[in-house]
This record gives sequence, C-alpha cells and structure tokens, in this order.
Amino acid sequence: MRLWILPAIILILGLLSILTLSSIFPALAPKQLIFFMIGFAIFVGFSKISFKRFQELSLLGYIGVIFLLILTLIIGEATKGSHRWIDVGGIFAIQGSQLAIPTASLFLITFFKKKPLTNLKNLFVFLTLVAIPGILILIEPDLGTTIVYLLSVLTILFFSKTRPLHMIPFIAGGFVTVLIAWLFVLQPYQKARITSFISPDDTQGAGYNARQSLIAVGSGQITGRGLGQGIQSHLRFLPERQTDFVFASFAEEFGFIGALLVLTLYTVLIVTILNTAQHANFSEQLFCYVTAVMTTLQTGVNIGMNIGLLPITGITLPLLSYGGSSILTLLAMFGIIQSIRINQKPKVTLHLE
Repeated sequence: MRLWILPAIILILGLLSILTLSSIFPALAPKQLIFFMIGFAIFVGFSKISFKRFQELSLLGYIGVIFLLILTLIIGEATKGSHRWIDVGGIFAIQGSQLAIPTASLFLITFFKKKPLTNLKNLFVFLTLVAIPGILILIEPDLGTTIVYLLSVLTILFFSKTRPLHMIPFIAGGFVTVLIAWLFVLQPYQKARITSFISPDDTQGAGYNARQSLIAVGSGQITGRGLGQGIQSHLRFLPERQTDFVFASFAEEFGFIGALLVLTLYTVLIVTILNTAQHANFSEQLFCYVTAVMTTLQTGVNIGMNIGLLPITGITLPLLSYGGSSILTLLAMFGIIQSIRINQKPKVTLHLE
C-alpha cells in the first residue's frame, strides 16, 4: 500500500495554495504556511493513533463542537450579518462549523455501531443527533456549510441499509426546513446569490461575483497569464479571491494546465480515500465515505460556482483556499484516514510451486 500518496497530495496542494496566495494576497501567505505546518503536524500525529481511540473520544468531541457552535452564536464575530467565527485575541479565528463533520460522524458511527438504523426509533434518534449541529450552523447563517455537513454525515444512512420508506417523513421535514430557512433565516445577500444564478442577467448586482470569476478563469486560457500577472485578482475585480474564488485566481495565473493539475490531485485524493474504505472494517469504511463525500462536495461546489455552473454558496476549496479552521480540520480527517491505511493488514498471496 502506497502510504506516501496522502502526504504527497497534501504537500503539493499546500505548496500551490501558498504560491497562489503569495501572488494574489501576499499578507496571507505566511499565515497559510503556519496553518499548513500545524496541520501537517496534526496529520502525522493523528496517523499514529488508532481509529478505535478516536471512537472512544467521539462523545467528547460531539459535545465540544455543539458547545463551540452555541458559543459562536453568542460571542462570534459578525460578518455580513453572519456569526461564523470566534476571534481569539486578534491572532486567528475559530470556525466551529468546520469541526462538525468529523466530530459528529465519528460519534454517530460509534453510537450506532450496535444499534441498527433499520429500526425506526434508532433512525429518529440518529437524525435528531444530526440535526442539532446542523440547525446551529444554519442559524449562523451558513447555508453552504449546512448543506455539506448534512449530505456528508447522512452518508452513514446510505450505507446502513436504512429502509427507504422510513426516510419519507424526514425528507419532507428537510423540505420544510429549507422553506423556513429561506423565509426567516437567510440574509438578503445569501438569497441574492441564489436568485442571481437562476437569473444571470444582472452582472452588476448579485451576479457580479460570478461574472468576474468566469472572466478570470477564461482569461487564463491554456498556460495562464503567469504568477503575479492575474488582472482580475490583482486589480480586485474578483471578490474573495483568497477563499471562495481562489480557483478562479489560480486558473487565471496557471491556466487550463494548472486547473487540470488541481483537478487531478483532488481526483487521486478522493480515489485514495475510497480505496482505503475497501480494505477497512465497517466503522472505518463509514468514516472514509463521509470524508470522501465531504471532499467531493466541497471541491465540486467550489469549482462549480467558480465556473458558473452552481450558485455561490461560500464553500471554500479544500486545502487551496485560505483558512486555518478548514485546513486543520481537513488534515485531521486525512490523518485519521492515514491511520486507517497504516493499520490495514496487507493481503498475503500464496505462491504454489
């Protein structure tokens, strides 16, 4: 088993992230480097801990993330009407919603290990436990992260042979929740992002961001404008160039070839996680699937909104966008995946002569 693949992909994406930030937002590059150094140390440390140990600590993690999400709503820094970060001494900010997927999934996998989700009572308890962090994230409000969280964690249901008939009331409840969120929770600018995608003619109002992103990606052509030569990002026509639209910034400077390299790296990363699941026990498999779905969603949605295929939801690109909480959380999850890979017994092939 090639144990070097995950750390190699992390290092390459980290290098590309720091290189891009040093061009489009130089002040953030040193901070991103520190995030990756700490994150890689977490990756290595977690890779040496057994999955069983993570399961033993899962309840504490679940309670901790709920407390952090509540604390964010109370004292979190307000940005555009949303409370998503807790400022720590002006040095860095903690985004509790990023921790929800690994902590909740580990707890649910452990708690329902011997409780079949084919039972309606168990299913109700499961969905209630899923909903608590989900509602807290939605109230912030952070629609994009809520969607990624729910779809990732609910992956556990898909592989737990839950009866489709039992899911009908909860699917209906999901639609009602979306309706309530649209009417009473989402901020006007968040609604405008979705409506501008449906009606893309407004290129000066809510559709401005998507338009500038498309221009940036297209202007990169095959080989890109070159490092430090991106017009959209450097002249700041492209908003949130370091987070939501980092792919557009990257594509403008490195072109189609650079974009293809990034897509290849994410593909290898996801395939590696899925391959790990094939040789793991059931609990480990579920965590691998949750991680794969989360990575696929974040990558697909971010790139999709950068090239105009999906509405802008504020979802960042894994390991490439600027952000400490995201990087540390992702590298912690990948560290657990690496731990599963390390502890897998290689298949023994007998050669008969």
